[in-house]
Amino acid sequence: MRVLVSAVPAIGHIVPLLDLAQSLQSAGHEVRFATNKELHRLIIAAGLQPVEAGMSAAEMRDERKRRWPETERQPASIWATRMWAQIMAPSTLPDLLAITTDWRPHVVVHDEGDYAGPVAAAKSDVPWITHAWGSPLRPTSELVELEETASSLWASNGLDVPTSAGLYQHALVNPCPRFLQNDSPGGRVEWPIRPSTLDEEGELLRADAYIGFGTVPLFANALAELTAAVRSCTERGMRVVVTAPSQDLRNELAAIDTHLVEAREFVKLSGLLPTCKIAITHAGAGTVLASLSAGVPLVLVPRGTPSQLRMAEACERADVGRSSAGEADIEAAVSDVLSSAEIASRVEAGANQIALMPTGASVASHVDAFVRAFP
Repeated sequence: MRVLVSAVPAIGHIVPLLDLAQSLQSAGHEVRFATNKELHRLIIAAGLQPVEAGMSAAEMRDERKRRWPETERQPASIWATRMWAQIMAPSTLPDLLAITTDWRPHVVVHDEGDYAGPVAAAKSDVPWITHAWGSPLRPTSELVELEETASSLWASNGLDVPTSAGLYQHALVNPCPRFLQNDSPGGRVEWPIRPSTLDEEGELLRADAYIGFGTVPLFANALAELTAAVRSCTERGMRVVVTAPSQDLRNELAAIDTHLVEAREFVKLSGLLPTCKIAITHAGAGTVLASLSAGVPLVLVPRGTPSQLRMAEACERADVGRSSAGEADIEAAVSDVLSSAEIASRVEAGANQIALMPTGASVASHVDAFVRAFP
């Protein structure tokens, strides 16, 4: 088969797809991975062939500020989906259509935030498979809203917008473990997959606590929340590794306790987390699932996107962590998590469940059979 994989240019959107893409390629299929060139390094490092599609994340943010200046004063929950659907997707779709016309893939595997992928597949009359991020699936109300938000994308290509704007239409690959999943609608065909972690080269560190709010500067450079989290841990004598994109912020955080705090731009989570007693994060799916896979309980400080809020609620419900509304609540959440035997037990059970989820190779075989049988 020829498999076109597409994702928006964000690490948290690309990384979940890499395992399946690599597995499909290892099974003998020809795979091309479409996204903006700014993150082609991740695709090349995974041994995959990148193709350019869409604007960069920085160009998207600049266009959002120009088109909707009021969003600078609004939480991301109000504008995030609209930004991906009405700014990023229209810039990506012409490139995907050019690729599908020239290369003629048999299937499109697209990330949950790439709303152009299903349109390109529908226009080419091939099936598409939605690869979820790993956070709980969206409720029906959000999917109905997405249909309206993305309707012009479909109409501009002479297509009627399908249910849920095409998400989960033909099949769904879902890294969200069952103990975190809600009852939101998914695809008629759904394959669970063990969540992936970004394992770029990096120094192997040891710590009692990992603190980090992802790679998106809007969420990650959270001075008040990061400071409160670091202080809560160092006051207990815990060794801390904290990540933040801003060098100035990293310097400020490291200065809280020069003996106990290591501040980095990036860390290899698969090497660090097994040494930790707690992880304090923004409830991004990648960090949450990496932590739970390593058996590490969580304090969650969602920064406003719908997926972060769903993940924080799910972790509270599953009793694998505690959610905090902001810096004032972090100390109480840390205290609760570190002292709770029930949370420790639930996290251990969750790690065991994640370890038993199917690998990318297993899901690749399902994709192969599904596409071959597609009408």
